[in-house]
Amino acid sequence: MEDEAVFRHMLVNYLENEGACVFQAEDGIEGLSGAALYQPDLVLCDLNMPNLDGHEVIACLVARYPQIPIIIISGQNRMEEVGRALRGGARDFLLKPIRDWSQVVQSINQCLAAPEVSSPQLELVEHLHYFRNHDGAATRLLGNLSTPMLQEWGPWQVTFEGMGNLFIPDTFRVDNRLLVLVMELPVLAADAAFCGALVRSLLNVPYRQYQQRESQLLAQPHRLLAYLNWQLMESGLRHSFSMAALLFDEEEGLSFANAGITSPHWLMRSGGLPLGLMRDGHYRLHKRSWHDPFELQIRSDTGCALHMQVRHH
Repeated sequence: MEDEAVFRHMLVNYLENEGACVFQAEDGIEGLSGAALYQPDLVLCDLNMPNLDGHEVIACLVARYPQIPIIIISGQNRMEEVGRALRGGARDFLLKPIRDWSQVVQSINQCLAAPEVSSPQLELVEHLHYFRNHDGAATRLLGNLSTPMLQEWGPWQVTFEGMGNLFIPDTFRVDNRLLVLVMELPVLAADAAFCGALVRSLLNVPYRQYQQRESQLLAQPHRLLAYLNWQLMESGLRHSFSMAALLFDEEEGLSFANAGITSPHWLMRSGGLPLGLMRDGHYRLHKRSWHDPFELQIRSDTGCALHMQVRHH
């Protein structure tokens, strides 16, 4: 994870020439998504990055993937910052600019050859489970994933209220239609942050393909949920969560698919399994009429509620 494009590309090219398979990320959120999706053998990380800095990335990775070694490569030469990164869980610290690239490979080989986690580190990781609800990095990540309370796509207007920390809604304009996605995330903050960031990352592909007229996945709610479920299972994600996809069309009504959302009753009756439970999850497409303005209130078992209103001008 490195926000300096020139250095990042030089590093990636060198590692690929050495035979490594590399996933590169511009910031901490994208890096965490890549870690969840690809389960890397090792992470190289800068300290100064947008959205989440290196210390927050280390905290999230150590809490979720303690077996993955982390090497910091940074221009930060203050010893207190170096010590903080190493105490936080990084295995090594390399100072930029890198003049001898073989040092990077040497550090990688040493980290991969070392025991995964020492006993004191294992004890620390066990204690981190208690503090997940108070993890500042996870809380900040959830904040960065939050959606504006008012979204406008041409003639479409969507407002959201009362999301709490468990609901992350998102909207996309699909030609003259409106796609609304609602995720109900796991209760623990760190897990919610990882799940939310990963789903946002996975949605980038069908959205880009739709813009380039290569795929109509965004226009098919049931197939979109099946795609996300498959990708989440492939990522090795150890948590399941609920999601609904609703496609509003002024002339053809509302098409929707549901993966585990339990309210309101009409949505629950049309529900399938939450995402991340079974590899071959099957989601049916349902249709119903809707009237402008359309009101929807979703409640979780923990008491959180999301109120949504859709209007077409």
